[in-house]
Amino acid sequence: PSLLTNHEIHGILILSHISTEYISKIIDTGIPTVLIDHHDPILQADAILTNNRFGAYKAVEHLIELGHQDIGFIGDVNFSPSYQERLEGYLLALNKFGLKPRQEFIFANAEENLEKLNQDFECLDTRPTAWFAVNDGLGFMITSLLQQKGYNVPNDVSVCSFDNGQLSQLATPKITTMDIDLKYFGKKAVEQLCWRIQHKEEPILEILLPTTLIIRDSTAKCRK
Repeated sequence: PSLLTNHEIHGILILSHISTEYISKIIDTGIPTVLIDHHDPILQADAILTNNRFGAYKAVEHLIELGHQDIGFIGDVNFSPSYQERLEGYLLALNKFGLKPRQEFIFANAEENLEKLNQDFECLDTRPTAWFAVNDGLGFMITSLLQQKGYNVPNDVSVCSFDNGQLSQLATPKITTMDIDLKYFGKKAVEQLCWRIQHKEEPILEILLPTTLIIRDSTAKCRK
């Protein structure tokens, strides 16, 4: 937009991920820019981020403490750096508790498509007793799919997801999830942009914000 090329504004906030090429062009204007919930190694701009690794770790830790040892992962790690980080947190938790990851339980290229998820599930010879999903949309789909197959959530299979969005609250049962304080996200983003406008030559910063585990009805003690 011309308002960028003409330098008619003092700062820019970019929410979530649009194309890296487009973001790079915005940064190249020299206008102070802060990314919200997105980063990339080639993007030289401040970023306000969720602590995805530790959030996912806490979610999987919750499942392990309930006695689950066969825990599945589901999410498309190529879609967002956040999802890759959540996979790393999942693996970190398993390693911390001495559990060996089972590759057949890790769906790292999962599409948010019920039919495709069903096809992936049908390929499993054995099933996890719990699933960790990278977002509430996938958590909702997994819960629905398991119920369609005759499983009781959480008595047969537990489900935990991430984001604390509407789908985690609309699901039956409501889904255990990692909460992100969006208002705090916005506050820190504006604060960082105001600081960056005044300190253009300072090194680039990435600020990690914590998550909070919200335990609902989709997780229970493992019965196997």
